Amino acid sequence: MNEIRGGEKLIVALGEVPASSLVRLSAMAVIGVLAVVTLLIVPIANEPVAIMGGFVPAFAAVVVVADLLTAYLLWGQARAGRDSAVAALSLTYSGSGFLIAASTWLFPAAFLVSPARVGNVSGWFWIFGHLFFSVGALLYAFYPRAMAQDDSGFLRSRRRMRMVAVVLLLGLYGLCESRVLAPIVGYGARFHSPAWLTAGSLGTTVLAVVCLAWRRRGRTVLDAWLLVAVSAALFEEGLVWLGGSRFCVSWYMSRLMSFTGALAVLGACLFEINRLYSGLVRNREQMTGVNANLRAANSELAVRAERDDLTGIPNRRAILGRLAQALKDHRREGSGLSVLMVDLDHFKAINDQLGHLGGDHILAQVAVRLKDAVRSSDAVGRYGGEEFLVLLQSARAAHARIVANKLLQVIRAQPFFYQGRAVPVTVSIGVATIHAVDQTLEELVGRADQALYQAKRQGRDRQVVAERPNEGP
Repeated sequence: MNEIRGGEKLIVALGEVPASSLVRLSAMAVIGVLAVVTLLIVPIANEPVAIMGGFVPAFAAVVVVADLLTAYLLWGQARAGRDSAVAALSLTYSGSGFLIAASTWLFPAAFLVSPARVGNVSGWFWIFGHLFFSVGALLYAFYPRAMAQDDSGFLRSRRRMRMVAVVLLLGLYGLCESRVLAPIVGYGARFHSPAWLTAGSLGTTVLAVVCLAWRRRGRTVLDAWLLVAVSAALFEEGLVWLGGSRFCVSWYMSRLMSFTGALAVLGACLFEINRLYSGLVRNREQMTGVNANLRAANSELAVRAERDDLTGIPNRRAILGRLAQALKDHRREGSGLSVLMVDLDHFKAINDQLGHLGGDHILAQVAVRLKDAVRSSDAVGRYGGEEFLVLLQSARAAHARIVANKLLQVIRAQPFFYQGRAVPVTVSIGVATIHAVDQTLEELVGRADQALYQAKRQGRDRQVVAERPNEGP
């Protein structure tokens, strides 16, 4: 399964991990060593070797566990990537492990609790196990590698493959256990039993090696090390073919080849899965950092969205939001609430004298004085142009008039300065206090605005308290 992060493809499925030059060279080196060892064994292939007690069950236990563990890892990877080819390879490993386990259980004198069966059943299981593995490798080589578009398509393909594998394994088991093969094999026949079937298995493995090398070309890590595993199976079968009996040099060396092949893909799976997991952890850490930066950026944007760029105090949207919340608190708790609409007097003349930059500078200084003159629980916001809205929490009419008078004095007490030039400034204030008939904040702000215009008409530099709203009949 792939994800795109920052234009780079993030690979989280083993079947899609590209093989580096080092991986390909390592796989070819292992195959070369196995080939050289096989050639060195040819002159002494039939030399007998002392029987090592417990060798067969110990060897089989390692190989079977490795095959089943590889099958489990590949099955998980097939589900992660919705890759039917990897699912088929997983079933190949599990079926091969089952047949090798059955062959070992029925091997003559391998277990004291399991005496050898009459005939050569163990040899049949060994041949069918390798044949099953080679056919599975061929299926993997030719199976389309396109990832399933959805889980349902992959699940249907997986169920079909699982049914075919189970039926095939049961059929092979039935053949090995039945007397149908007895006339062909013959009781007490040589280990590699009918030459035609052993040659067929060997030929199938050769075909699997060629097709894997031709079709896959070691593009992925899984392709490269599966080629090692199938090559090891080829050398193993060749050594068994060369040996005339069990417990000879070639027979023991064939087990070494089988051991190498079993560990090739398992080792690659464990290594690459660990590397992929480390990459995912690093990616998660990077994403955590990115998310932290995004949260910080969002917080900054949220603050900037509610701040007036010129004065640094809340903008119209923010101050009206504070007023809406204060109105809800008033209705719930019954506390007082007042607003002051503050407007600079003759601000156009100030702009004409100082220019717009000078006017902006005066606005910013006025905002600072207004903010410093009210309580921390109150709020001052720029309502628009040269108008400011002052929110007085828990303030009734008498307190609102006192605050308005204080603001008038704070503004007129000292002149403002711009480029060393003193600029006298006054403001007009409209005062409105919440009443029961005020249903919306617009009504409250509207009354303060009307009072402000009255203060302007009455000569400016003063406060006017809005009349009590008409309560109706």
